[in-house]
Amino acid sequence: MPTRTTLPTASTLPATSEKFGNVELFDVGARKHTAYHDALSHIYSRLDLERVDPSTYSTVERNLDEYREFLETLGSPQTLIKLVHVTGTRGKGSFVAFLEAILEAAGYKTGATISPHLTEVRERIRISGKDLDYDRFAKYYNELREQVDRYVGGVNYRTVFELLTALAFHTFAREQVDVGLVEVGLGGKLDATNVITPVLSAISRIGLDHTKVLGDTIRQIARDKSHIIKNGIPALSALQTDDAEDEILKRVDITGSQLWRIGNEAEFSLSNMSESGIEFDLSTPYRAYTGLTSPMLGEHMARNAALAVLAADRLAFDGHFKITPEAVRQGLQNVRWHGRGEIIQRDPLFILDGAHTAQGATALSAMLDATFPARKRVMILGFNKDKDVDGFLSSFSTPPEMVFATRAATPRAMEAVDVVAHCTRYGWRATVAPPEKVIEMAIQFSDSQTLIIGTGSLYIVGMLRGMFVNSEISASK
Repeated sequence: MPTRTTLPTASTLPATSEKFGNVELFDVGARKHTAYHDALSHIYSRLDLERVDPSTYSTVERNLDEYREFLETLGSPQTLIKLVHVTGTRGKGSFVAFLEAILEAAGYKTGATISPHLTEVRERIRISGKDLDYDRFAKYYNELREQVDRYVGGVNYRTVFELLTALAFHTFAREQVDVGLVEVGLGGKLDATNVITPVLSAISRIGLDHTKVLGDTIRQIARDKSHIIKNGIPALSALQTDDAEDEILKRVDITGSQLWRIGNEAEFSLSNMSESGIEFDLSTPYRAYTGLTSPMLGEHMARNAALAVLAADRLAFDGHFKITPEAVRQGLQNVRWHGRGEIIQRDPLFILDGAHTAQGATALSAMLDATFPARKRVMILGFNKDKDVDGFLSSFSTPPEMVFATRAATPRAMEAVDVVAHCTRYGWRATVAPPEKVIEMAIQFSDSQTLIIGTGSLYIVGMLRGMFVNSEISASK
């Protein structure tokens, strides 16, 4: 029998770990919708591993046999529909967004589950490309609630992520989607999503992240993530480092899966990149495409899109879905992905990007240099305490004129004064900015030729986006 992982409970967390029982603090929708509020309050009464310091536990995942038993009490909804599983360090959410749009364009009803959310928890479950509405979120969760209470047994066991994953599977089944797209929460081998048997597994670019949990080398992280590849199930991979590819190939040898790789079985080339978007060519074992375009920004987004097209071709090749080249082109044009190279305002130009690793910062830097070379830059920066801030900052080829350092409302967040200290070591001009004033301060510092970038953490991006969406700040100077 597998060994059950020992995890901190709410009562054993350090005093610095805030309790998030008041869901209005981190979900604006909970302020307006009573049933949604009640569902979130019940979910977030459990242990939320996304909001605790990683140093308080050795691994963040559960015993998957026990989690399957829990899902069995719900009717094993994860077994009722076709699923696509994706992991990686960066690009997995974008992969889901691109593939979701392609499948929608092909006429299929999609479900998707992603993490984390930016402004509202319901963003984590999508139906037909739209966030699950408040009423259905509450309704479907209430259908699970009796079993949730029965199974928890008073020990805070069934974490927030596990409950949201179970809710996603249940929602997919209730909505009778044609396909569900499932993004791993963390790692792969012991992630709650790894209870599924998908029709296709995909691995986006692997880099260093969550090293306290997954290991401190690319090889260790790739070994963990590659465990989403199941026996005999086709798999895909983005272009990887040698160590990451070696671990993926070892896993493929064990499972007997057929692997399609960007840069090997599939060939990618970038044609054009501008403020209007990206253009690229792709040749897969199934089809060849020229002049594929999307409004998303940066070479990294073109590569994420290419992996999604490769997935669409594999699904079509295996006979799961009828996906025409026209549907591929239309889907790439239709895609929208909040907080990832997202232009949220035009004057001054304001971009939100969830880069939070050195790998993500390198991609963001390349996108900014290629797409906005003439603009001076101002950054709003915030990080989680476990991130490699020096690696992040050193990845930018062009430093900003000013950094406004701030802190998101999570106990994992680094203090703004520490962000300033990191920036100062790199010769970057930086100052502390209160969260409620940071956008105003950045805009006041800027002119019509300035590019403001909010980045460093998805929590920061979510905070900033929430301010724009809910009109808590002025949209112009």
